[in-house]
Amino acid sequence: MPARAQDGQPDDPQPDAIVTDIRFIGDLVFSREALSLRVRSVANRELLGPWTGIRWWLGLYRLGESGKLGKGLSRALMSAGEPPAYIDSSVVAADADRLRLFYQQEGYRHANITTRVITSRSGEHLAIEFHIDPGYPAYIRDVEFDGLDDVDEAYARRILRRSLIQKRSSPAQQGRLAFRAGGERYSESKLLAERRRILNSLLNRGYALATRDSIRAIVFPVGRDSFDIRFRIRPGKRFRFADVDFVVNGPESVDTVRRDTFDVTNGSDTGRTYSITSTIFSERKLSNGLLLRSLQFEPGEWYDQSRVTDTKRRLEKSGVFAFTDVQVLIPDTVGTLVPDLSHLIELRTRQRHQIRLETFVLQRTGLLGNTDSDLGMGFGVTYRNANLFGKGEAFQLRGTTSIAANSDFRLFRSTQGEVEATVNLPYVIRPFRFFERLGRFYDVRTRISFSLLAARRDELKLIVRGRGTAQLRLELQHSRSVTSILDLIDVSLSNPDTLSGFNEDFLEPVLGAVSDPIQQARILEDYTKPQINNALRYTLISLTANPLRRDRGHSYEWSVEVGGNLPSLLDRAVFTPDSVEGSLPGLPFFGGANETRLIYRPYLKLVTDVRQYHPWTRSLVFAWKAFAGFSHPTGRSDIVPFDKRFFTGGAFSVRGWGLGDLGPGTAQLSSEDATSEANIFGGDVKVEMSVEFRQTIIRNLFAADWILTPFIDAGNVWFGPRNPGLDLEGRGNDDGRFRPGRFISELGVGSGVGLRLSWEYFIARFDFAYRVRDPAAKSFFVDRWNKPRVHFGIGHTF
Repeated sequence: MPARAQDGQPDDPQPDAIVTDIRFIGDLVFSREALSLRVRSVANRELLGPWTGIRWWLGLYRLGESGKLGKGLSRALMSAGEPPAYIDSSVVAADADRLRLFYQQEGYRHANITTRVITSRSGEHLAIEFHIDPGYPAYIRDVEFDGLDDVDEAYARRILRRSLIQKRSSPAQQGRLAFRAGGERYSESKLLAERRRILNSLLNRGYALATRDSIRAIVFPVGRDSFDIRFRIRPGKRFRFADVDFVVNGPESVDTVRRDTFDVTNGSDTGRTYSITSTIFSERKLSNGLLLRSLQFEPGEWYDQSRVTDTKRRLEKSGVFAFTDVQVLIPDTVGTLVPDLSHLIELRTRQRHQIRLETFVLQRTGLLGNTDSDLGMGFGVTYRNANLFGKGEAFQLRGTTSIAANSDFRLFRSTQGEVEATVNLPYVIRPFRFFERLGRFYDVRTRISFSLLAARRDELKLIVRGRGTAQLRLELQHSRSVTSILDLIDVSLSNPDTLSGFNEDFLEPVLGAVSDPIQQARILEDYTKPQINNALRYTLISLTANPLRRDRGHSYEWSVEVGGNLPSLLDRAVFTPDSVEGSLPGLPFFGGANETRLIYRPYLKLVTDVRQYHPWTRSLVFAWKAFAGFSHPTGRSDIVPFDKRFFTGGAFSVRGWGLGDLGPGTAQLSSEDATSEANIFGGDVKVEMSVEFRQTIIRNLFAADWILTPFIDAGNVWFGPRNPGLDLEGRGNDDGRFRPGRFISELGVGSGVGLRLSWEYFIARFDFAYRVRDPAAKSFFVDRWNKPRVHFGIGHTF
């Protein structure tokens, strides 16, 4: 854009000139994003950056403002776009003042901010420039903590040692609680963070009456470029926890009152006996056990505000209470002895019984087949008891039924019915309570669930007459974002069967790619034979991203799983001590005949899943994921269970392929007579990576944000070292096995573009993907750009 500085000549800006760019010029020190937060002047954004000149949002607004498309659509376009950004000299001047103040607060006491308006030759467009000369920064020299003479010396030293300000050395004077800073630039935000740290430390140490005014940072200039900082701390008296009074109001119409008192003799030096009392109105089911277990402090202990917060959180997360309030009862006078604080905890319970009817939309992936485009709807009934036994045990019984169609929308391609019973307990059950003693947890929970599923897939001529699961899970939440999950019991039994036409419509096309009779028999087992499995699993999850928006933060997951050990033990020790059959006798509902024996396959499985989301601008998010998985048979079997193998390709994987169509390795599975390209074997090793650029192009059109998403995916699966794999004759390195030196060259690569419609509680996804590199064909762009793979889904891909 040819331009010149505003200088009063005839090409000065027109009255309706719009601001198209805001620039920060000079030695900025801070990022442009941080500086943008300090200014109120706005510019009309340009699609994909200022170099394109495409002011998409302004165009939408002006199209709607014209009224040519009708009243309703015009209003929607104006809401999705942005009005013209006109310059306001008073706002620009205030922006310069705010930037100057920001630099001064961050140690640049002599920062100079000037503004300049650049006008295009047409006079229709403006750019506002902030020219920044930060000057030289001021540094922190010495830091001292004053006023901690009456606190424990070790604690005072810990306050100094954990300072957020970088330390270089201690002062020469003995007895001073101080240090020499290590080249730390002066920053008011850093001093405020240091004050918050000290205040939280005092509150968690027993100094319950400490406030922000109890800590003052006094700044002493000691030169033109340095300051000494003295934190003057007045912690006040140290308190202990005293009596606790629970007052609970319930929703029952019966006017009942229960009062209980529990005496507590603490081992502290107070010599007092404290009491915990509960007064429960109109609530017959609630047990005192829930109240006492949720209490994270004990009367007589030193006051700790974090434990009060933990108590409130435990009560809220139990799901029993609709309202919680914890009040500190501060005494009118504080004597010379160690004072104490009583607490009043007011609670209101929810209705215990609830019945909910629901309808839902679903996307079914991987059940009994290799299609991930099944979309459907269902109906469900849920009964919930918020407090089954009185100690916060939440019981839920849910029954659902659903139908689904594939992409051609022929109904009843698949049907499914499921009944699930779940009990969530806000504590760790015996005999596993020793886990709670391993550390101080943010929250703990036990989940016991049973489910029974029946499903039918007409397209594949398959049916699951029954799939039952039983699970015992411990959830140990270490912090707000980090959780350990222990699946101690995870047992599943399934009874698949075939429908009329299975051989002609599914089995024969699938086996057309497999010549090995042993592999053919295993495929038949996978799809048609009853199976039993159990798993012992540990999963560590770190999650800071919003599960729906996924526009910032991360999601990390690591898991290790050992499976099939329980049926293996029963096989070896109970049913056939003298031999290992690899199967168990069928249960009564399987008929008990030899052909309905329950197959099991012991295995080990490791998974790593890393995802990060970076908001580069207000409307652009860079997202990436990396996945690695390894499964390995551990018994006499040389393959892992079908549902424990890895598959790649599909709407949530490498999108240039259909679900399970990619791999193993560079092996070519389809034959001339086969109608399916699916990898029916799966794999024991999986590597997968994806990158997305999520650019919001329209906001609030039909109440949704429209997000354009270019993406690149890469990945594959391979057979492990014990998997017999394919017939090796004549295949060479194309046998689908994982080889460390070759796997990168065997990755399938797909790319394309997607569109997301993001409503407040729902995201619809459309992806158009191409095969950029097909490892089986050993070529690029095999689709020749005229056969995109189209995916529709719910939510972000990752």
